[in-house]
Amino acid sequence: MLRDVVEADLPIFYQQQLDPESTRMAAFHAREDWTIFLEHWRTKVLGIPTCCKQTIVWNDRVAGYVSSWLQDERRLVAYWIGREYWGRGIASAALAEFLDHDLARPLHAFVAAHNIGSCRVLEKNGFVRMGDATTSPDTVEEYLYRLS
Repeated sequence: MLRDVVEADLPIFYQQQLDPESTRMAAFHAREDWTIFLEHWRTKVLGIPTCCKQTIVWNDRVAGYVSSWLQDERRLVAYWIGREYWGRGIASAALAEFLDHDLARPLHAFVAAHNIGSCRVLEKNGFVRMGDATTSPDTVEEYLYRLS
């Protein structure tokens, strides 16, 4: 289900992050300009050896990605699933597989408080919510989760 990210995956990731419902659920501002999107992936994801990144493949199609990186002294994990793959258990299974790949602990994840599906994915994989929702710098109500 997981494999290394390759450049050929990036146009699919780009299209997935443009979906308005997906960005609303993730409380994420899409990188609408392809050049900016590509620069981000090449320098901040693919270009950083300590960033673990895997493509999620389902039925021989790119369904999304899962990654982890160090930020502000925390190891964070994030995933993105194309909307056409929602509700099939793909995110939960991909995160479970990824956790066998990236053994760094603790791992943390921020999730928009209204994104119940993503909260469930984290909880199914042993993450624990660390208190009440807080407001991020861009005014998103979000939870912090931790896997020890």
